[in-house]
Amino acid sequence: MEKKIKILHVCTIIAIIIFCITQCWWLYTRYDYIWQNYNEELYQSILGIMQEDFENRRISGERNNIDFVTKSSIKVDNTKMQYTINLFFDVYVIDGSKYGDKDSTYSDRILNLYKKYKPEGIKKYEFSIRNCENEREAYVGLERFQVDEICPFSIKRLEDLLMKAGLKTTSITTEKVDSMVWKPKQFSHLNILKPNMTVIYPYDIFEGEVVRMNFDIGMSPIMKRMSGTMVLSLFISIMLISCLVFQIKTIRSQRKIEVLRKDFIQTMVHELKRPISTLKMCVSFMRNDILMADSQSRAEVISDSYNELDNLSSYFSKLRDLTFDDITEIPLNKSSFSLDEVINDCVKKLNIPGSKKIEIKIISERDIVLYADRMHITNIISNLLENAVKYSAENGLIKISYGQTKKGSVTISIKDNGCGISKYDQKFIFDKFYRSREVIDNHIPGMGLGLAYVELLVKAHDGKVSVNSEEGKGAEFTITLPQDESIDEQH
Repeated sequence: MEKKIKILHVCTIIAIIIFCITQCWWLYTRYDYIWQNYNEELYQSILGIMQEDFENRRISGERNNIDFVTKSSIKVDNTKMQYTINLFFDVYVIDGSKYGDKDSTYSDRILNLYKKYKPEGIKKYEFSIRNCENEREAYVGLERFQVDEICPFSIKRLEDLLMKAGLKTTSITTEKVDSMVWKPKQFSHLNILKPNMTVIYPYDIFEGEVVRMNFDIGMSPIMKRMSGTMVLSLFISIMLISCLVFQIKTIRSQRKIEVLRKDFIQTMVHELKRPISTLKMCVSFMRNDILMADSQSRAEVISDSYNELDNLSSYFSKLRDLTFDDITEIPLNKSSFSLDEVINDCVKKLNIPGSKKIEIKIISERDIVLYADRMHITNIISNLLENAVKYSAENGLIKISYGQTKKGSVTISIKDNGCGISKYDQKFIFDKFYRSREVIDNHIPGMGLGLAYVELLVKAHDGKVSVNSEEGKGAEFTITLPQDESIDEQH
């Protein structure tokens, strides 16, 4: 059974590890998916803002005095089974304030002036687009060039638009590349702790001028979208792991109960053998008429029979009381009696093994009249004395003291000089069936019910039991029993 439980433990641990790894992998893929979606949304927002900036610049026209004359040409190459289109643009940027109003001859006039004189106020730009796949894109590039000449691109203006949309960049820079960049580019960097994105946008395609924007996305927007998934995943994980752990604990508890049951049965049989054997001997003695003729022997046999029957009755009462779930269910038959008398009776009936020499001292200034259940108090003191004898050395000393506190409570203390109880075991000694490893290893008989029974009966009287002990220096058990003030006054 132990081997099977160990295998189950290992399998459960492996299952939990695999489940945790699977959950982490699933959450990571979910994180990546949400990140990609959010990244795409952010990218589209940035493109929308760049388009808005372009439209604003085209409408505003900071330099309204600039005119354009464009001369375009197309060359189609259909050689070697390849069909390509090459576009050529000659763009003249003119200071309109110097060359008069536009008319039907304006373009020819500008071209002739530039060809002959290259005068100030006219600039010529030549652009060639080879292997053009889409003519429309070429004219879009021409439009961007013209808008940038009329209203130059401004980083400050773009930052204002981004801030207005709730987007904050870590850096914005402009660059000039060697070749034309026709489409914006996006570079995403998926970092678990600090994801970021870079966008390169061509604001002037023909001149290769681009703006580079870097964004720190942060985890908060992504985690916000993942919050529902994470809460559900965490809930399921806790549920499953808790169920597995609870299953293991239940199996261990069942195993422990099974071991306790076997030990209890073995110990109970062992404990019952002695009084039953003694009773059998007494019965055999009574059947002998010659032996029964001796009055002294007959009295001793009858006394021994009564003692063993009392032991059996006490034993079964202990088992009965331990089955109660609530201490209020334990029947109490309270009466007033002499505590000194009860203690002396318990000492007289105490069975001390022949292998031990035990000295018992009763320390008290005066007798106390106790109001409690006499039978239960007798059982409490007898149990504590039996334990003191059981765990004492060959030459033992047991001190019994009792007294009354200022508040009227009665205290009973039983102290021995035996092997003592470790700090760890002191936490569990009042639990049912608990026996320390040292006691088990030393083969000291018992079922682990005595102290549990003592605590149960003391609590039934609304009292308290405590222990003060050090290993190798003995143990002292103290019982405190509250008393009804009216009873105390009567006595």
